Amino acid sequence: MDRETKAKIIIIYSAGLIFAVMLTVILSVLLTPKKEYIEEEPEVQIVTQPVEVPGDALVEKENQTEDKPEVPEDKPSETPSGHERALRDTLVKLKGNGEDEVTVMIYMNGSNLESFAGFATDDIREMLKADYNDKLHIVIETIGTQYWQRYNIASDHTQRYVIEDFKLVLKDDTLPQLSCSDPANLVDFIRWSKDNYPADRYMLIFWDHGGGAVDGFGYDEWSGDYEESLTIDNIKWALDKAGVNFDMIGMDACIMSSIEICYALYEHCDYCILSEDFESAIGWSYRNWITQLSRDTSVSTEELAHTIIDDMVNENDNSIMGSSSTLALIDERYVPQVMDAWLEFAYANEEDLLHNNYSRQVIRSERAMPAKVDAMMETYYVTDMLALAGSIDSAYSKPLASRIDSAIVYYNCTKDDSGLTGLSVTLPYNDVLFYHDLGPVFAGVGIEKRYIEWLGRFQEEWQ
Repeated sequence: MDRETKAKIIIIYSAGLIFAVMLTVILSVLLTPKKEYIEEEPEVQIVTQPVEVPGDALVEKENQTEDKPEVPEDKPSETPSGHERALRDTLVKLKGNGEDEVTVMIYMNGSNLESFAGFATDDIREMLKADYNDKLHIVIETIGTQYWQRYNIASDHTQRYVIEDFKLVLKDDTLPQLSCSDPANLVDFIRWSKDNYPADRYMLIFWDHGGGAVDGFGYDEWSGDYEESLTIDNIKWALDKAGVNFDMIGMDACIMSSIEICYALYEHCDYCILSEDFESAIGWSYRNWITQLSRDTSVSTEELAHTIIDDMVNENDNSIMGSSSTLALIDERYVPQVMDAWLEFAYANEEDLLHNNYSRQVIRSERAMPAKVDAMMETYYVTDMLALAGSIDSAYSKPLASRIDSAIVYYNCTKDDSGLTGLSVTLPYNDVLFYHDLGPVFAGVGIEKRYIEWLGRFQEEWQ
């Protein structure tokens, strides 16, 4: 099936899904609201004098390709090497004792999630109900939707807000309608946030649709093109340019927990929080973890992640709007070890991987019983790594599983279980167009050329 046909199927599917979501939203409001809502909209304070931005304005993209590093052609060993890359030090050092200043940057691409049902402003409402202190700054860029439902957020241009005294305060109203898919705009948002709200500890959250390791993040309604997104090589380029070390990068978006995405983020954060599954409209829950962070700005990322992950899972378990959901905290320091172990496993088990479509079905690991994964996930070739290690009897299986377990610090999923265990890999079975898109994206995040060429065999064997 080519991508055009897939797109038509997805459009037909989406029409039915929209009707179902509308009915579900109405029922959820009448019967079991997913959140406690405040009776009055929090005040939006318009700041007439925008904050002055020191340094560069929007970053130019012309040198993007030149800045990408050369991709080494490493050779795999014939047997498990037994050697592991040394763990790098953490990028962020906390002062401790609640003395840390924290800036949380939320790149909020509202897209059709906001224009259709106000899901982005629902999450802003949650943020406004959290506790705050003067050491915590929540900075939000509103972008990518043709209609913001609440708080008088402009629908015809991009804006930047902070939350102060339980109010959404407009800080920068000077921007045009920016494109979410342009990485230069992400660079400018990060730099602006750092320059105006300097901190000891930075966090970055991407809010919108996710398309996995190849299609990347975000559908911007103003682009008019469902194919246009912020791919992970462009995210890496933007993070390289921005020059900020993040304690945590999170993606409140579907199917973004893959080894390739983690590899793209490795040089820029100590932890990431990602979903291997499709997210429901509920997404992350923001009130509790922001309150926890405000009460102790030095709280460990692991402790904070337990709240983020468990709140999302519990809400999906207990709301009629919920669905199968997973969320994982990944220690980025272990990602190169996972990648090394995966390459050894993949090359050693080439024939098995090529002749069985593991994106369709895997024997799950000791965490769960055998089960098929969601049919839509096959479209994006989401293949659970830990389950895959348990599906193939190989000398490389246990080393791979061990490295994955080291990287996944905490994981939780809904009671219905989704057939996933936290981290995926992308295997492009018989999809030439998908593989064509995959090549430059994977090369752009530094994945070795030999492996990218090896993935091309998934086209040859399935003709």
